Amino acid sequence: MNKKLISIYLGIFLGIIFIGIFSLKIFQIIYFNEKYYKVPNLKNYTFEEGVNILKNSELSIEKMGEEFSSLPIGEIFLQEPEAGSIVKKGRNIKVWLSKGAALTQIPNLVGMNYLDAKVIAEQKGLIIDKVVSIKAQGDYNEVIATDPSTNTLLTRGEKISFLINISEQVAEIRMPDLIGKKFDSALDILTKNSLIIGNVDFISIPEIEKNVIIKSSVKAGEKIPAGSAIDLTISN
Repeated sequence: MNKKLISIYLGIFLGIIFIGIFSLKIFQIIYFNEKYYKVPNLKNYTFEEGVNILKNSELSIEKMGEEFSSLPIGEIFLQEPEAGSIVKKGRNIKVWLSKGAALTQIPNLVGMNYLDAKVIAEQKGLIIDKVVSIKAQGDYNEVIATDPSTNTLLTRGEKISFLINISEQVAEIRMPDLIGKKFDSALDILTKNSLIIGNVDFISIPEIEKNVIIKSSVKAGEKIPAGSAIDLTISN
């Protein structure tokens, strides 16, 4: 058999193999419905625009719901399968539409203890930024102001700053009347009013019973800080 004839037979043989493989692939596509598509990116488009993008393919689109996101209202912010995925024809592309940014209104936190205000702000999805402390009138750790201020609308995840008071205000006590009272009774009264005994002087006055309060360093009815020391003069 000459080389030319061998070449012809070989060509025929290879042609039969090629036709067989090609025919098998066609059979698989028809029998198994295997026609593939690359999923396009539908994010940042409206649902109607997404329908238009898929109209020339054998893919469909289905709206699954709406959620808050950073994208404008009505735009697709999530799809499944993701863009670039390879899927068979007839695959349903699920999409979720944006409801826009989730907004929260700053409640009135002024006058609250900072720790309580911080919890409320974080529950509303806000991030604590700066906390500035000053000495001012009011309770210790009290919120004096917020930035942004009360009733401002913010997107969840935005920052809020606080101005708080770090000057601890001491309670004021009205000085009780101790004159003429026995020392033990006066000590009990001072203790109940968050006051303490300071220096004690003794003086002898014949007409006055012993161990009686004759004088105090603070006049009765005068307002003084809790914890103040009261000097006493006692009959001896």
